[in-house]
Amino acid sequence: MIYILLHDPNNAASRILMAELGGEPAGTDVNIIYDGREVRVISKHTLAVAACPNFSAYPAIVVQDGEIVRVKSPVVSWADCLDFIDNPPAPSIPTPKIEHTKLEFLALFTDEEKIRLKALEATDPTVGLFWEEYRTADSIRLDDPRTVRAVEYLAAQGYITAARKAAILGL
Repeated sequence: MIYILLHDPNNAASRILMAELGGEPAGTDVNIIYDGREVRVISKHTLAVAACPNFSAYPAIVVQDGEIVRVKSPVVSWADCLDFIDNPPAPSIPTPKIEHTKLEFLALFTDEEKIRLKALEATDPTVGLFWEEYRTADSIRLDDPRTVRAVEYLAAQGYITAARKAAILGL
């Protein structure tokens, strides 16, 4: 993990943080060891912007872990930096998509399932109704009781597996 502290010697909060770390650095781009961690301190604005174009204020902490870069600016103390370093945000879980276009909904089925279900349209009235509702819909909602009922029927009849039903409905 790489830690970069963006420092502006003309900023009072930045000077206070540097005093906490032992004083002004001996250059505009130096590595220091503090609290057992190697920290790169950049004290020149052009170098700071080059290292992290999206920071908003001094002082700032940049934490790079592989390709993941997190930035907090401003920070008020080394404890604030450590809190940010040691407590990354929980990964966000994407909200499953509920409303689909017709093509997006069909894409939830495998080609084999679509072919099988299309062939059943003429012989199974419930599958025929599924296709008729599909054709007349503007969009397909996975939380619509008609959609749920249709997909549950397909699984109950063995036209799709229970696992595929769960995958299609996002369960």
